[in-house]
Amino acid sequence: MQEIQKISVVEQVVSRLEELILSGEVSVGEKLPTENELCQKLSVGRSTVREAFRILQAKGYVEIKPGRGAFAARTEKPAQAEELAWLSKNKPALVDCIEVRSAIEPMAVKLAIAHGTEEEREELEAIHREFIEAVRVMDAQEIARLDEVFHAKIVDMSHNPLLVDIHRVICETVRTFRSKTFVFPQNARNAIDPHERVLMAIRERDEEAGEMYMKRHIQRIQEDLDGQTPDN
Repeated sequence: MQEIQKISVVEQVVSRLEELILSGEVSVGEKLPTENELCQKLSVGRSTVREAFRILQAKGYVEIKPGRGAFAARTEKPAQAEELAWLSKNKPALVDCIEVRSAIEPMAVKLAIAHGTEEEREELEAIHREFIEAVRVMDAQEIARLDEVFHAKIVDMSHNPLLVDIHRVICETVRTFRSKTFVFPQNARNAIDPHERVLMAIRERDEEAGEMYMKRHIQRIQEDLDGQTPDN
């Protein structure tokens, strides 16, 4: 007998909306049900619907038009070729963001080690275990979400409000990148060991090691991007 999988409410809403978009009942450019309609039909809160739309937007299924609502952006599942095309097209901006991350996130680890609590470390460990499970079953959507949560948790552990605000902007910038790059299984697997090494440094309260491992992690992200989008 297989283990029962726990699926969050947001994931269930995402799944329902994906089914609607891929069913052929809507066309590209067609407006989707409003937040209020979905809240009533699915018996969920507005924040849940908004999070589901955000995930679908990152995956390329939905276009959010401020003041107008959510619209179907495509009605077919993306192929890896499409993901590669997106990565290639957006590579210059992605490289800029990776450069910023290489400066911000190693510092965040040092501050997390200096100021983070034991409870926060345990929460980070739990996030990493969920990340490993998502990689095991190759749930690209969940891998992308948990990768963002993992890095954001480290920044939160710094207890530096300005750094948290800066990182929030970075997360918004790289959210779509995460959804694209983790479609490729090797990219997902390549994140496990760096996360574990950063965690080890946090457990041992070794600031220098934490900074070094995070720098290597960000460098590996750049290498994965370069490997799949070679310069012409």
